[in-house]
Amino acid sequence: MSYVRGLTPGTFDTVAFRAIKGHEEYVQHPFELSEYHSRLNRVREQMRKMNIDLLYITTPEAICYLHGYYTSWYKANSPMRYPQLYGTAVHVDHDRCIHFDNPTEASQLLMTSVSTDNRFFSSREGRPTLEFIMNELRREGWLKGTVGLEFWSYVPNRAVSMMMERAFRDNGCEVVDGSTIMREVRRVKSPQEIKYIEEAVGIADIGHRTIIEKLKPGMTELELFGEVVSAMMAAGGEFPALIPIFSTAPVVNGVPLAGGHSMATRKRIRDGEVLCADLCGVVNRYHGNVLRGFYVGGNPPARMVDQYKRASGVYEVIRKKTKAGMTVAEVNQTVRKYYEDVGLWEQDGWALGYELGLSLPPDWVGEFYFNLRDTDYLDRVFDEGMVTNFESMFNTTLIDTIVWEKNGARTLSKMPEELIVIG
Repeated sequence: MSYVRGLTPGTFDTVAFRAIKGHEEYVQHPFELSEYHSRLNRVREQMRKMNIDLLYITTPEAICYLHGYYTSWYKANSPMRYPQLYGTAVHVDHDRCIHFDNPTEASQLLMTSVSTDNRFFSSREGRPTLEFIMNELRREGWLKGTVGLEFWSYVPNRAVSMMMERAFRDNGCEVVDGSTIMREVRRVKSPQEIKYIEEAVGIADIGHRTIIEKLKPGMTELELFGEVVSAMMAAGGEFPALIPIFSTAPVVNGVPLAGGHSMATRKRIRDGEVLCADLCGVVNRYHGNVLRGFYVGGNPPARMVDQYKRASGVYEVIRKKTKAGMTVAEVNQTVRKYYEDVGLWEQDGWALGYELGLSLPPDWVGEFYFNLRDTDYLDRVFDEGMVTNFESMFNTTLIDTIVWEKNGARTLSKMPEELIVIG
């Protein structure tokens, strides 16, 4: 990489950096090269099926999945004169990819990515940067045929996406939506990915056990949340892709008031309230989701205890009666029968799940989503190796992470599947 004055924060010597890159503390490659190569080949297979010649990937999780690179800032709402044009180009006929980025990220690419062909912009302005990308792709012979862009990615924003689409069209390419490719490839997890999710759920459980140890009436939600985050990070956890729901609510006639997607505040926790703690442990950016409810002050209303008991019983049904290979319709029918039998189906609330895996801010909710009240999308199959959460929410706060296996579905959290009483 040539040193570009004004685009790097200081001297950057790639030779010197590569000399220390072999030290474990600098290298962050959580998978073997063979797994990354397999991912690239599966992407190309999907491209062939969709008749896409070039896929320009911009979703942060998709790029991280493909070759490991991630960063703390993606310029999703950056100044208009500084458009985010980064991305990874994959061609259907080549077993390599090209990553385009600002030279400020050169060191992060060396630390996190297995990409060996990284090309850096010489300007922060949109026009010369787009020209650079197009010229480089033309030189490779990749700038022809059908180009897939990720229209469903939040990066780049609409204005920049239109700039990119226009640039490809001006160079004679047809442009189509290629968003489904990376989402399809990422759905089924490898054994190593599942191992990281298992570790992540263990870290989420540490956060919940910290609540049991540290929660005292009078402390603020933020104070307790700080204790929880500290314990999870001390155990090796990372920043989650969403700010967790972490809030208390009063109980009226044995029913807690719904709090929505609320963050911790300076509000002081009081006896007789319920703390909703929706935590994700994170290992190598893989998320494991565990939600539990904590009643503060002892002697919870019997109605609430019973409600949690009935709502939590669904997890035993999932473990015993569902497995990979079943359709959404079959799983929904099995789980719905349980809710009907225990008298929850007609109550307000929901039962649903969504895909979990590798996530970066601002979202940890994956593509595959199912809801027991759906009347469409029912023919989809829970493939072996998929990982989802499952939410049992009927005036209750219960979520666990599920691995779908051919012999059954497996929940990962070791926390009690009930209302947890503090005090």
